[in-house]
Amino acid sequence: MAKRIAILYEDTGGGHRSTAQAVEQAIALMYPDQYETAVVNGTPYLPFPFDQGEKSYPAVVNRARFLHAWLFRALNRPAMVKLLRRWLVWSGWPRARRLVQRFPADVYVSCHPLFSQLLPPVIRRLRYPARLAHVVTDLASGHAAHFAADLDACFVPTEQARRQALQYGLPAHKVILTGQPVWPDLRERMSNGAAVRASLGLRIDQPVALMTGGGDGMGAVAPTARAIIRSALKLQLIVVCGRNESLRAELEATPAGMPLRVLGFVDNIPELMGASDILISKSGTLTLCEGLLAGLPILMYDAIPGQEDGNVEYLVQNGAGVFCPTPRAVVAQLRVWLDDPAHLARMREAALRLAQPDAAFNVARQIARLAASVA
Repeated sequence: MAKRIAILYEDTGGGHRSTAQAVEQAIALMYPDQYETAVVNGTPYLPFPFDQGEKSYPAVVNRARFLHAWLFRALNRPAMVKLLRRWLVWSGWPRARRLVQRFPADVYVSCHPLFSQLLPPVIRRLRYPARLAHVVTDLASGHAAHFAADLDACFVPTEQARRQALQYGLPAHKVILTGQPVWPDLRERMSNGAAVRASLGLRIDQPVALMTGGGDGMGAVAPTARAIIRSALKLQLIVVCGRNESLRAELEATPAGMPLRVLGFVDNIPELMGASDILISKSGTLTLCEGLLAGLPILMYDAIPGQEDGNVEYLVQNGAGVFCPTPRAVVAQLRVWLDDPAHLARMREAALRLAQPDAAFNVARQIARLAASVA
């Protein structure tokens, strides 16, 4: 009988879901027909108020960041994480039991820190012979809740994250440096940039910048995009507005000083990265790692306080990105890059050095080892 693997995420931002799907794809490619794999949105199985996270997260991040930052920092201490775990188990026991009963597995893989805290005590209480693993989805400043000492394995994306896990008390043999999982087929999807440019009517001989604002196209993307569009930079610009149709309509009506393509919600971001020379993005882990894989210098114009601060520091310190938190600073930085191709080339090299194309396969391999240890 095939071993069963359940990969859990909470859909607050796309990164946790994309990580889970990337791991699932890697397992399917490496071990075809050997495992029954389920990717599960575990949000409905969390207790209140965490079961409301998908509804509240976009509003809080975009309109009340001070509250998000305060909550992140207030809970980012071991003592507070212990209290968080007690609340999750006490109030969430009935739902958590239903989760395990509905998705029985030999290995549970958490892609969100809430499940790394909830599942170990629930599995013990049920006396269920499953292994528990967690994928840390922050490059260098993960929340303390990621690092539950009673996990069987904790997969971390960088050496900085590995050191942080050890500082929070995880045994060294449980902390495994795998890289941040991205879709295993990304590099192939990024390989035909010239054809993608042609399909968009963009020139081959002029730089292209890709600007993304997440699935909802909210926050600082609007003023930043307007500033770039109105500049006189020798640049071609692609702006992905996500589901924000009002932003798309506004940008399409803005007089542009450059070739401009404004898109809505798309499923071909890797192909667009392959057609680009520069990535302009907020500081979400998955988008940054995909940009590194494409070898793109990354201009970060926004960062969610707390959880994304470490991502910014990681890219800046390694020479693969810069942080420009105002529209004026973004335009100025683009001008510097366009006037200094050698500098841009060095940043491309730095991005490729940080890229981790095999990360999802590394995680899949470790999950298979855990599955093999279950009788």
